[in-house]
Amino acid sequence: MNKIDSVEKKIAMMTENGFNEAEFITLQKAIMGKNAHTKIISSHIGLVFSDPKTGNGISYAVDHALSETLAIDYDCLIVVGGSEHIEFLCEEPHAIRLMRAFLRESMPILVVSEGSKLLHVIGDTRFSELSCENEEYLNSDSVFWNINGKGLDATFKIFFETVCSKNLEKSDNKGVAA
Repeated sequence: MNKIDSVEKKIAMMTENGFNEAEFITLQKAIMGKNAHTKIISSHIGLVFSDPKTGNGISYAVDHALSETLAIDYDCLIVVGGSEHIEFLCEEPHAIRLMRAFLRESMPILVVSEGSKLLHVIGDTRFSELSCENEEYLNSDSVFWNINGKGLDATFKIFFETVCSKNLEKSDNKGVAA
């Protein structure tokens, strides 16, 4: 097994009702291809739905409540798009707390499409000055933004390489992230 494929990587996927199903499935397949371990975190325990209004689409069981989730328990954070889902997360104090903890500890974060709004809510403007014309993704430090969900497989591959390299650094430095 190469260094990039590992079951030791713990990925938090912050998800609420109304998430983008296509982005979620693409990332789920990419994560499974790396043999990583994913946990769905949400403001509530139960199920999250891609389309909560009609009941169509996919639903996933929530593994952990946001109120009980700490950044230190994971190697990285992923937030897919979906306007309804992002609107809720932008108002959720525990989502904001968790995002700040990942940023404070310089832990890798991947936001997809509207997911970048969470960065703006907490005052992180790293992508507001960058031009995203003709780009599928942007990155700044350990934060990646896949702008429109296109090329998500390729973005995830680069993101996951960053996750693996950060873990090598983290083994000697035991931070405390809330």
